[in-house]
Amino acid sequence: MNVIPVDPETFQPALDAACAGDRIQLTPGIYSGVYTISRRHGAASRPIVIEPAPGVDPKDCEISRGVSADEFRLPANRLAQYALEIGYDFPGLYPWIDDASLRIYRCQHVVVRGLTFSKSWPTHVFIESAADISLQDCAFEDATFCIGALGAVTRDILIENCIWTQDTVPDRLWQQIPWFRVHGEEVDAEKDYRLFDGDFFRSNEISGGVTIRHCTIKAAFNAIHGFNTSAQAALNRDFHIHHNRFEQIRDNVFEPEDGASNWWFHHNDMIDVHKWFSIECATRGPMYIFSNTGSFRTQQGPDPSQGEKDDNRGGAVFKPIKKVARATGPFSGLYVFHNSFITRSSYIKKGLLPGLSHRNNAIAYAPAKGETPRKNGFFGKVLEPEYDKRFTSSWSRWTIDFDGDVVEFPAFAAEILAARYPLGKNTNDQGPDFAGAGHTPQEFELTANSPARGASIPFSILLPSGDWSSPGGLNVGALQGPPGSPASDRFQGPVFQPSLEERHYDTFVGV
Repeated sequence: MNVIPVDPETFQPALDAACAGDRIQLTPGIYSGVYTISRRHGAASRPIVIEPAPGVDPKDCEISRGVSADEFRLPANRLAQYALEIGYDFPGLYPWIDDASLRIYRCQHVVVRGLTFSKSWPTHVFIESAADISLQDCAFEDATFCIGALGAVTRDILIENCIWTQDTVPDRLWQQIPWFRVHGEEVDAEKDYRLFDGDFFRSNEISGGVTIRHCTIKAAFNAIHGFNTSAQAALNRDFHIHHNRFEQIRDNVFEPEDGASNWWFHHNDMIDVHKWFSIECATRGPMYIFSNTGSFRTQQGPDPSQGEKDDNRGGAVFKPIKKVARATGPFSGLYVFHNSFITRSSYIKKGLLPGLSHRNNAIAYAPAKGETPRKNGFFGKVLEPEYDKRFTSSWSRWTIDFDGDVVEFPAFAAEILAARYPLGKNTNDQGPDFAGAGHTPQEFELTANSPARGASIPFSILLPSGDWSSPGGLNVGALQGPPGSPASDRFQGPVFQPSLEERHYDTFVGV
């Protein structure tokens, strides 16, 4: 092991010369530059580590360009408009995602540990054509994109025990800025907030192998966003997202784009999220969503009586494909099971989710504090004749089924029957009878007399390597223990299985 203490002047030279086993340790100072580690290779047993020096407070060696959100807001709006002018389909800072404070390019086995990043717009960390990259125990504030990744050979990224607060002004992004000011189709260079139109993790056309665990993402626009613009089956695979907390996410938490396969999302907690799972893929391999909790404390968006009207205050749990023509396929199973959710909006609105298998989920309805109960039904405007205003009822065509769920939603049974949704015979509309409002995981505990106790039905799902089955007889929903048991006593579910083949980095990337 070679320990290399650095200061702001010697940090970049140390990155340029890094070798397997080096520990580059930041001493106190202002690290305001743009730092790049390029074509450096650690080893599995001897990674290159970038970390604070022993005894140094991470804030005393913070990586920051020192640009506040207020200072970057108007330049960000102009950049978003310029993106349209140079040919991008949508205004945003996406062309500049590689403008990061720390760039990792064509590297292998690099660990970034225990650092603090702030005020680095638009991006904190950018990874390109690299493999076996870890970000551990890091704290992030600000930035449009916290971590970006690009390149078909980019794979095996681990992000764990990290915290990101995108907007450090309390409640501003969640309740004060209209949604369209961040992500509307037209740019107002004076009034918009395009600097927030980003993600905790955003990738495009990477191989995959992304693990995000034990992280907290809050006051952000999006969380996990993986693009595959060419819809290649070999890309955008094996995302394993578990044991995280998502709070005040103004758009989406889980968003595979174009084409994706083998995405897992389990044992996560969500509080105040606009639309939880955005799955508008034109083609899709299997996905697994289980043992999560989700609820609301407050309604998103500004009160229309206090300012601009915001049409994106409703939200939903699932955002499906809106147009049949976009569902080119093929599609594998979308397995959603043993989750505990309290929604203040429709569960799924207009569109379709091919291959959705929905089993043993406990779902309750409760409007946000002070909010008028919504008129839309569980599947959108189910009482209206226009099919384009509600979730598809053509379940046989799209291989969709719901069974074993315990659902408490206004007029659920009547609305479902009126629209002829073929719910499974084991669906229970009495409601799960949670112990609380879901503001903490403990509040999703089932009361002693809950109809969800011991009521789960058996089912099977297809994993990358074969079948997995649950015998039934468990609690419907995520929490499995008796009254008073720890909230960590959750439905375990299957063990993650990768679909990507093992590969040695130097066999497909020049060293």
